Amino acid sequence: MKKLISIIVPVYKVENYLECCLDSLCRQSMPEIEIILIDDASPDRCGEICNAYAARDERFRVVHRPENKGLSAARNLGISLASCDYLMFVDSDDWVHNDFCKDAYECAVQNHADLVMFDFQSDIDKNDIPVPDASVSAIHKTRDEAIDLLFTSVQNYAWNKLYRKELFDGVYYPEGFLFEDIATTYKTILKATNIYYMNKTLYYYRQLRTNSITADYNKFKYWFRMRMLQLTDLWNSGCRAKHYLIFLNNFAMSYCINNRKNADNPDYAFFSHTLCQNKKFPIGLSSKKKFLFILLKYCPPVFTMICNLLIKRKK
Repeated sequence: MKKLISIIVPVYKVENYLECCLDSLCRQSMPEIEIILIDDASPDRCGEICNAYAARDERFRVVHRPENKGLSAARNLGISLASCDYLMFVDSDDWVHNDFCKDAYECAVQNHADLVMFDFQSDIDKNDIPVPDASVSAIHKTRDEAIDLLFTSVQNYAWNKLYRKELFDGVYYPEGFLFEDIATTYKTILKATNIYYMNKTLYYYRQLRTNSITADYNKFKYWFRMRMLQLTDLWNSGCRAKHYLIFLNNFAMSYCINNRKNADNPDYAFFSHTLCQNKKFPIGLSSKKKFLFILLKYCPPVFTMICNLLIKRKK
């Protein structure tokens, strides 16, 4: 049987959740899949669990890495090993709908799509029965509309999408960083020529693990670094999607306000320049930020002084 989709699952320190994840992949209504498990030198029983599933289901392939390299490296390795024309990703502490592969693949084939996005649900128990979507539709999205979705409902996650494998030619997850999806997913959108969105929940995201990246706010410095790469590339690519602009303008204003004393910093220069090239008020700013924008653009020393007073008053 020819395999049609390669599903890449990085595995590390998730022994309490892994079987739930792998069981959901075993239940897929589409049999023509390969499931690549990258055991990233996990110190718990994850490697044993992966081997057990591979022993009883030939769709599973297991790679045991000798040392931990991180999520990005695991995904990059999985992409290089994938033998199918389409790729999907699953995080090993999450689980998926029985039609996760089938619905996304059928949408891609019927619409000749390079990239298919779909909905997800967080904080759902594995024993819950999801409520079926009332009406499911596949909607064509322009590049800017797809970028909008990254800032609203679909977001930057790697796992609620199906990709034609060629979209990752020359595209890699940045190794050694967290929040790598932010710096990668948009690149596949920029390369795709035909993008579709399905309003159906096919992925279930376990958000409340206490040791997960999103629960550790000390690591959010990496979020900023990845977001910088994304925003710079989108701007240089000519992307002017509405939600992107709203996000960029508010993010840029907040950055300039909080880093007003470091005006020589290259990041500050980028954000202040991005704002000040607007001839009118940047879209999406509050009244307070509009006032500060005028000061930033026409009288930077007063902008710094007013920001100092406002922040001092908050304290």
